Amino acid sequence: MKRSGISARFRSLRRTDTARIDACVARSSLLLVCVLTPGCAGFWRWPWGTTQRWPEPMEAKVDPLPPGDRDMYPPGPEDVLVVRHADPVQIRPAGLPSSFPLGFYNKSLRVSSGSAVYCAPGGRVEVIWPSATSMLMFGRGAGIIGSKSRGEPTFIIRQVERAEVTFKKEDQIELLGGSQLSAHSGPFVLDHTRDNILRVRNQSKAAGQIAYRESNFVLDPGQVIDLPLLSAGSKPSRSESGLSTVSGSGFTVEYSGQVEVLSKDSDVALLALGDPEIHALGVRLRMARDEEVNFGGLVKNPTPFAPSRETPLVPPPAPKEAQPVTPPAPTKPEASDVKPEPAKPDNELKHD
Repeated sequence: MKRSGISARFRSLRRTDTARIDACVARSSLLLVCVLTPGCAGFWRWPWGTTQRWPEPMEAKVDPLPPGDRDMYPPGPEDVLVVRHADPVQIRPAGLPSSFPLGFYNKSLRVSSGSAVYCAPGGRVEVIWPSATSMLMFGRGAGIIGSKSRGEPTFIIRQVERAEVTFKKEDQIELLGGSQLSAHSGPFVLDHTRDNILRVRNQSKAAGQIAYRESNFVLDPGQVIDLPLLSAGSKPSRSESGLSTVSGSGFTVEYSGQVEVLSKDSDVALLALGDPEIHALGVRLRMARDEEVNFGGLVKNPTPFAPSRETPLVPPPAPKEAQPVTPPAPTKPEASDVKPEPAKPDNELKHD
Protein backbone atom coordinates (compact mmCIF):
# COMPACT_ATOMS: atom_id res chain seq x y z
CA MET A 1 0.00 0.00 0.00
CA LYS A 2 2.81 2.39 0.83
CA ARG A 3 4.52 1.76 -2.49
CA SER A 4 1.34 2.39 -4.46
CA GLY A 5 0.69 5.64 -2.56
CA ILE A 6 4.22 6.90 -3.19
CA SER A 7 4.02 6.10 -6.89
CA ALA A 8 0.67 7.86 -7.22
CA ARG A 9 2.03 10.98 -5.47
CA PHE A 10 5.12 10.96 -7.74
CA ARG A 11 2.93 10.72 -10.80
CA SER A 12 0.81 13.65 -9.69
CA LEU A 13 3.90 15.77 -9.02
CA ARG A 14 5.34 14.84 -12.41
CA ARG A 15 2.14 15.85 -14.13
CA THR A 16 2.08 19.14 -12.24
CA ASP A 17 5.69 19.94 -13.26
CA THR A 18 5.01 19.10 -16.89
CA ALA A 19 1.97 21.39 -16.91
CA ARG A 20 3.99 24.19 -15.35
CA ILE A 21 6.80 23.76 -17.95
CA ASP A 22 4.28 23.78 -20.79
CA ALA A 23 2.68 26.92 -19.40
CA CYS A 24 6.05 28.65 -19.12
CA VAL A 25 6.98 27.74 -22.70
CA ALA A 26 3.64 28.98 -23.98
CA ARG A 27 4.00 32.27 -22.07
CA SER A 28 7.56 32.75 -23.38
CA SER A 29 6.50 32.04 -26.96
CA LEU A 30 3.57 34.43 -26.67
CA LEU A 31 5.82 37.12 -25.22
CA LEU A 32 8.38 36.65 -28.03
CA VAL A 33 5.65 36.87 -30.67
CA CYS A 34 4.28 40.03 -29.07
CA VAL A 35 7.73 41.61 -29.08
CA LEU A 36 8.58 40.69 -32.68
CA THR A 37 5.20 41.40 -34.25
CA PRO A 38 5.44 45.21 -34.03
CA GLY A 39 8.94 45.07 -35.53
CA CYS A 40 7.53 43.68 -38.77
CA ALA A 41 5.72 46.97 -39.32
CA GLY A 42 8.98 48.99 -39.42
CA PHE A 43 8.82 52.50 -38.00
CA TRP A 44 5.04 52.62 -37.91
CA ARG A 45 4.85 50.83 -34.55
CA TRP A 46 6.95 50.41 -31.49
CA PRO A 47 9.64 49.12 -31.19
CA TRP A 48 11.27 50.86 -34.11
CA GLY A 49 13.18 48.37 -36.13
CA THR A 50 12.90 45.71 -38.79
CA THR A 51 13.35 42.03 -38.31
CA GLN A 52 12.82 41.04 -41.96
CA ARG A 53 16.36 41.53 -43.27
CA TRP A 54 19.74 42.43 -41.92
CA PRO A 55 21.52 44.49 -43.06
CA GLU A 56 18.71 46.66 -44.35
CA PRO A 57 18.40 47.50 -48.09
CA MET A 58 20.38 50.44 -49.43
CA GLU A 59 18.50 53.70 -49.50
CA ALA A 60 17.83 55.19 -52.93
CA LYS A 61 19.68 58.47 -53.52
CA VAL A 62 17.09 59.52 -56.09
CA ASP A 63 13.40 59.34 -55.31
CA PRO A 64 11.54 58.71 -57.52
CA LEU A 65 13.91 56.74 -59.73
CA PRO A 66 14.53 58.02 -63.28
CA PRO A 67 12.53 56.41 -66.09
CA GLY A 68 13.95 53.30 -67.74
CA ASP A 69 14.27 52.32 -71.37
CA ARG A 70 10.69 51.08 -71.46
CA ASP A 71 9.38 54.56 -70.63
CA MET A 72 12.00 56.52 -72.57
CA TYR A 73 11.54 54.52 -75.78
CA PRO A 74 7.87 53.60 -76.22
CA PRO A 75 6.69 51.56 -79.21
CA GLY A 76 7.06 53.32 -82.55
CA PRO A 77 5.60 52.81 -86.02
CA GLU A 78 8.79 51.38 -87.59
CA ASP A 79 9.28 47.61 -87.92
CA VAL A 80 12.64 45.83 -88.16
CA LEU A 81 13.80 42.24 -88.44
CA VAL A 82 16.12 40.75 -85.80
CA VAL A 83 18.06 37.64 -86.87
CA ARG A 84 20.02 35.42 -84.47
CA HIS A 85 23.14 34.00 -86.10
CA ALA A 86 24.70 32.52 -82.94
CA ASP A 87 23.60 32.05 -79.32
CA PRO A 88 23.01 33.66 -76.90
CA VAL A 89 20.70 36.50 -78.06
CA GLN A 90 17.80 38.11 -76.21
CA ILE A 91 15.12 40.62 -77.25
CA ARG A 92 13.01 42.97 -75.15
CA PRO A 93 9.98 44.03 -77.23
CA ALA A 94 8.88 47.64 -76.91
CA GLY A 95 6.55 48.22 -73.97
CA LEU A 96 7.60 45.09 -72.05
CA PRO A 97 9.80 45.18 -68.91
CA SER A 98 11.71 41.93 -69.48
CA SER A 99 13.45 40.14 -72.34
CA PHE A 100 13.38 36.59 -73.67
CA PRO A 101 15.91 34.54 -75.67
CA LEU A 102 15.65 33.59 -79.32
CA GLY A 103 15.73 29.81 -79.54
CA PHE A 104 17.07 27.59 -82.28
CA TYR A 105 13.53 27.01 -83.54
CA ASN A 106 12.84 30.75 -83.91
CA LYS A 107 15.94 32.47 -85.23
CA SER A 108 14.23 35.65 -86.47
CA LEU A 109 11.61 37.97 -85.06
CA ARG A 110 9.94 41.14 -86.33
CA VAL A 111 9.78 43.87 -83.67
CA SER A 112 8.85 47.55 -83.58
CA SER A 113 11.03 50.53 -82.79
CA GLY A 114 11.65 51.02 -79.09
CA SER A 115 12.68 47.38 -78.63
CA ALA A 116 16.04 46.37 -77.19
CA VAL A 117 18.51 43.77 -78.45
CA TYR A 118 21.05 41.99 -76.22
CA CYS A 119 23.95 39.79 -77.29
CA ALA A 120 26.17 37.87 -74.83
CA PRO A 121 29.79 36.76 -75.38
CA GLY A 122 29.96 34.27 -78.23
CA GLY A 123 26.70 35.44 -79.77
CA ARG A 124 26.02 37.20 -83.06
CA VAL A 125 22.87 39.13 -83.93
CA GLU A 126 21.83 41.25 -86.91
CA VAL A 127 19.19 43.97 -87.12
CA ILE A 128 17.82 44.65 -90.63
CA TRP A 129 15.69 47.65 -91.60
CA PRO A 130 13.30 47.82 -94.57
CA SER A 131 15.80 50.09 -96.39
CA ALA A 132 18.38 47.21 -96.23
CA THR A 133 20.46 49.07 -93.63
CA SER A 134 21.88 46.52 -91.21
CA MET A 135 23.66 46.39 -87.86
CA LEU A 136 25.67 43.23 -87.10
CA MET A 137 26.99 42.81 -83.55
CA PHE A 138 29.61 40.26 -82.48
CA GLY A 139 30.12 39.19 -78.87
CA ARG A 140 28.93 41.30 -75.97
CA GLY A 141 26.61 44.05 -77.14
CA ALA A 142 23.34 45.83 -76.46
CA GLY A 143 21.32 48.47 -78.24
CA ILE A 144 17.91 50.05 -78.71
CA ILE A 145 16.07 50.38 -82.01
CA GLY A 146 15.24 54.06 -82.38
CA SER A 147 12.30 55.70 -84.07
CA LYS A 148 13.01 58.28 -86.76
CA SER A 149 9.45 59.57 -86.41
CA ARG A 150 10.44 60.86 -82.96
CA GLY A 151 13.73 62.31 -84.21
CA GLU A 152 15.86 59.50 -82.71
CA PRO A 153 18.83 57.81 -84.40
CA THR A 154 18.10 54.58 -86.21
CA PHE A 155 20.02 52.53 -83.63
CA ILE A 156 21.33 53.50 -80.19
CA ILE A 157 24.35 51.49 -79.03
CA ARG A 158 24.55 50.92 -75.29
CA GLN A 159 27.32 48.32 -75.24
CA VAL A 160 29.53 46.95 -77.99
CA GLU A 161 32.50 44.65 -78.39
CA ARG A 162 32.65 44.59 -82.17
CA ALA A 163 30.03 45.63 -84.70
CA GLU A 164 29.62 46.27 -88.42
CA VAL A 165 27.20 48.89 -89.78
CA THR A 166 26.13 49.00 -93.43
CA PHE A 167 24.09 51.96 -94.66
CA LYS A 168 22.06 51.79 -97.86
CA LYS A 169 20.84 55.37 -97.72
CA GLU A 170 21.57 58.51 -95.69
CA ASP A 171 21.08 57.42 -92.09
CA GLN A 172 22.41 57.96 -88.58
CA ILE A 173 23.23 55.82 -85.53
CA GLU A 174 24.33 56.73 -82.02
CA LEU A 175 27.71 55.30 -81.05
CA LEU A 176 28.90 54.26 -77.63
CA GLY A 177 29.19 57.36 -75.46
CA GLY A 178 26.66 59.46 -77.38
CA SER A 179 28.53 60.51 -80.54
CA GLN A 180 26.67 60.06 -83.83
CA LEU A 181 27.78 58.46 -87.10
CA SER A 182 26.12 59.60 -90.34
CA ALA A 183 26.73 58.02 -93.76
CA HIS A 184 24.99 56.64 -96.82
CA SER A 185 27.17 53.58 -97.55
CA GLY A 186 29.12 50.95 -95.68
CA PRO A 187 30.44 49.00 -94.00
CA PHE A 188 31.79 50.85 -90.94
CA VAL A 189 33.53 48.62 -88.38
CA LEU A 190 33.32 49.48 -84.66
CA ASP A 191 35.86 48.02 -82.22
CA HIS A 192 35.84 48.62 -78.47
CA THR A 193 39.60 48.21 -78.20
CA ARG A 194 39.94 49.51 -74.63
CA ASP A 195 37.68 50.62 -71.81
CA ASN A 196 37.90 54.27 -72.85
CA ILE A 197 38.53 53.96 -76.62
CA LEU A 198 36.10 53.23 -79.45
CA ARG A 199 37.72 52.67 -82.85
CA VAL A 200 35.75 53.45 -86.02
CA ARG A 201 37.04 52.20 -89.37
CA ASN A 202 35.59 53.27 -92.71
CA GLN A 203 35.67 50.32 -95.12
CA SER A 204 33.19 51.80 -97.57
CA LYS A 205 33.72 53.72 -100.80
CA ALA A 206 32.22 56.98 -99.51
CA ALA A 207 32.99 59.35 -96.65
CA GLY A 208 31.15 59.36 -93.33
CA GLN A 209 30.73 62.03 -90.69
CA ILE A 210 31.05 61.70 -86.90
CA ALA A 211 29.55 64.35 -84.62
CA TYR A 212 31.62 64.30 -81.41
CA ARG A 213 30.79 67.00 -78.84
CA GLU A 214 31.58 70.34 -80.55
CA SER A 215 33.47 68.78 -83.46
CA ASN A 216 32.51 67.12 -86.73
CA PHE A 217 34.98 64.63 -88.18
CA VAL A 218 34.91 63.57 -91.82
CA LEU A 219 36.00 59.95 -92.14
CA ASP A 220 37.20 59.22 -95.66
CA PRO A 221 37.39 55.67 -97.09
CA GLY A 222 40.18 53.68 -95.46
CA GLN A 223 40.59 56.05 -92.51
CA VAL A 224 40.46 55.05 -88.85
CA ILE A 225 39.62 57.23 -85.85
CA ASP A 226 39.85 56.48 -82.11
CA LEU A 227 37.11 58.20 -80.12
CA PRO A 228 37.71 58.73 -76.38
CA LEU A 229 34.84 57.59 -74.16
CA LEU A 230 34.58 60.43 -71.65
CA SER A 231 32.81 60.28 -68.30
CA ALA A 232 30.84 63.39 -69.29
CA GLY A 233 29.68 61.74 -72.52
CA SER A 234 30.36 62.65 -76.12
CA LYS A 235 26.94 63.74 -77.36
CA PRO A 236 27.02 66.47 -80.00
CA SER A 237 26.52 69.94 -78.58
CA ARG A 238 25.68 73.16 -80.31
CA SER A 239 28.41 75.73 -80.67
CA GLU A 240 28.18 78.84 -78.55
CA SER A 241 27.03 81.99 -80.28
CA GLY A 242 29.51 84.76 -80.87
CA LEU A 243 32.46 82.48 -81.68
CA SER A 244 34.50 82.80 -84.84
CA THR A 245 35.21 79.65 -86.83
CA VAL A 246 37.90 78.44 -89.17
CA SER A 247 37.72 75.14 -91.06
CA GLY A 248 40.47 72.57 -91.30
CA SER A 249 40.75 69.17 -92.95
CA GLY A 250 37.67 67.43 -91.56
CA PHE A 251 37.28 69.56 -88.41
CA THR A 252 36.30 73.06 -87.29
CA VAL A 253 38.11 75.38 -84.90
CA GLU A 254 36.12 77.93 -82.88
CA TYR A 255 37.74 80.77 -81.00
CA SER A 256 36.91 83.94 -79.12
CA GLY A 257 39.33 86.83 -78.76
CA GLN A 258 42.16 88.09 -80.87
CA VAL A 259 44.11 85.43 -82.75
CA GLU A 260 46.07 85.22 -85.97
CA VAL A 261 45.17 82.25 -88.17
CA LEU A 262 48.18 80.53 -89.72
CA SER A 263 47.05 77.80 -92.11
CA LYS A 264 49.61 75.13 -92.90
CA ASP A 265 48.40 72.77 -95.61
CA SER A 266 45.57 70.77 -94.00
CA ASP A 267 46.46 71.90 -90.46
CA VAL A 268 45.27 75.03 -88.69
CA ALA A 269 47.66 77.03 -86.52
CA LEU A 270 46.52 79.89 -84.27
CA LEU A 271 48.75 82.54 -82.74
CA ALA A 272 47.32 84.28 -79.67
CA LEU A 273 47.37 88.07 -79.80
CA GLY A 274 45.62 88.43 -76.47
CA ASP A 275 43.96 85.94 -74.09
CA PRO A 276 41.68 83.92 -76.41
CA GLU A 277 39.72 80.75 -75.76
CA ILE A 278 39.81 78.06 -78.46
CA HIS A 279 37.48 75.07 -78.97
CA ALA A 280 38.51 72.30 -81.37
CA LEU A 281 38.63 68.50 -81.58
CA GLY A 282 36.75 68.14 -78.29
CA VAL A 283 39.14 70.25 -76.19
CA ARG A 284 39.08 73.81 -74.81
CA LEU A 285 42.22 75.88 -74.56
CA ARG A 286 42.87 79.18 -72.82
CA MET A 287 46.03 80.69 -74.22
CA ALA A 288 48.30 83.51 -73.18
CA ARG A 289 49.73 86.13 -75.48
CA ASP A 290 52.23 84.96 -78.15
CA GLU A 291 51.36 81.29 -77.61
CA GLU A 292 50.70 79.14 -80.65
CA VAL A 293 48.65 76.00 -81.09
CA ASN A 294 48.47 73.67 -84.09
CA PHE A 295 45.45 71.45 -84.92
CA GLY A 296 45.84 68.61 -87.41
CA GLY A 297 43.23 66.49 -89.11
CA LEU A 298 43.21 62.81 -89.89
CA VAL A 299 46.24 61.46 -91.73
CA LYS A 300 45.35 60.03 -95.10
CA ASN A 301 47.09 57.19 -96.86
CA PRO A 302 50.41 58.33 -98.33
CA THR A 303 50.37 58.92 -102.09
CA PRO A 304 53.28 58.14 -104.37
CA PHE A 305 55.65 61.01 -105.11
CA ALA A 306 54.70 62.97 -108.23
CA PRO A 307 57.28 65.57 -109.27
CA SER A 308 55.98 68.98 -110.25
CA ARG A 309 56.76 70.78 -113.45
CA GLU A 310 59.12 73.13 -111.67
CA THR A 311 61.23 70.26 -110.43
CA PRO A 312 63.36 69.09 -113.40
CA LEU A 313 64.04 65.43 -113.65
CA VAL A 314 67.74 64.58 -113.70
CA PRO A 315 68.33 62.06 -116.47
CA PRO A 316 70.09 58.94 -115.33
CA PRO A 317 73.69 58.52 -116.48
CA ALA A 318 74.04 56.82 -119.86
CA PRO A 319 75.49 53.35 -119.73
CA LYS A 320 79.06 53.06 -120.93
CA GLU A 321 79.54 51.43 -124.32
CA ALA A 322 81.34 48.15 -124.26
CA GLN A 323 84.76 48.52 -125.95
CA PRO A 324 85.89 45.64 -128.17
CA VAL A 325 88.65 43.57 -126.69
CA THR A 326 91.52 42.96 -129.16
CA PRO A 327 93.16 39.61 -128.78
CA PRO A 328 96.91 39.70 -128.10
CA ALA A 329 99.19 39.36 -131.14
CA PRO A 330 100.83 35.95 -131.56
CA THR A 331 104.44 35.87 -130.52
CA LYS A 332 107.17 34.21 -132.57
CA PRO A 333 108.91 31.32 -130.87
CA GLU A 334 112.55 31.81 -130.09
CA ALA A 335 115.27 29.72 -131.64
CA SER A 336 116.01 27.97 -128.39
CA ASP A 337 112.38 26.81 -128.13
CA VAL A 338 112.28 25.25 -131.67
CA LYS A 339 113.07 21.56 -131.67
CA PRO A 340 114.48 19.97 -134.87
CA GLU A 341 112.25 17.41 -136.54
CA PRO A 342 113.70 13.88 -136.79
CA ALA A 343 115.01 12.84 -140.24
CA LYS A 344 112.97 10.37 -142.16
CA PRO A 345 114.53 7.07 -143.35
CA ASP A 346 115.37 6.52 -147.01
CA ASN A 347 112.66 3.99 -147.70
CA GLU A 348 109.96 6.44 -146.58
CA LEU A 349 111.40 9.11 -148.85
CA LYS A 350 111.30 6.79 -151.85
CA HIS A 351 107.79 5.73 -151.11
CA ASP A 352 106.58 9.29 -151.03
